Parts: sequence; C-alpha cells; structure tokens
Amino acid sequence: MKCTMCGPAVACGGCPIASGFYLPDTLATLQPGDRATVEKLVPDRPGDLRKLLGLGFLPGVDVEVERAWPAVVVRMGFQSVALDGELAAGVVVTR
Repeated sequence: MKCTMCGPAVACGGCPIASGFYLPDTLATLQPGDRATVEKLVPDRPGDLRKLLGLGFLPGVDVEVERAWPAVVVRMGFQSVALDGELAAGVVVTR
C-alpha cells in the first residue's frame, strides 16, 4: 500500500493524518517483473467476481506480472492469464 499523503516510500500506518488515505496496490498498478500475493477481490462489475474466480484468482495466490500493456498479463503457477485494466484493478495485492 502507499499513502497518498506521504508517498510510496513512507509507511505511515500510525499517522493520525494519513491513516485513511491508503491506496491499495492492484494488479493494474504493478509493473512487469513485480511479484505479489492476491489479498482480496473487489471488482466494480458484478459479473467480474465470477470471471476472476474462474481464472484462479483467490486470496493467497502468488502472481508475477509479465506485461502491463495493452493487457495485464500475469503468471500464476504454470499458467499465464491476460486481464483488461478494469478487471486487473479489481484484484488487490500485497508485494
């Protein structure tokens, strides 16, 4: 997570000013080569949750971003999955 007040390099979890200003990392914010673990799924559209679950995105799954444009391509185990930007923004991850 990064704080919108202090920036990505500062972790201010105890800061009373910025405690509610955290923007979660999503698959859409990662760069090629970044590795992360799926934390939760928060898609905007109702049908997207079923798509993500069907593709194997579950909390605890490790992913590696292979490509970020024109689609987000991630490797999960032995498979690669391509997601559009809106679908990738619904997958919250931790680095």
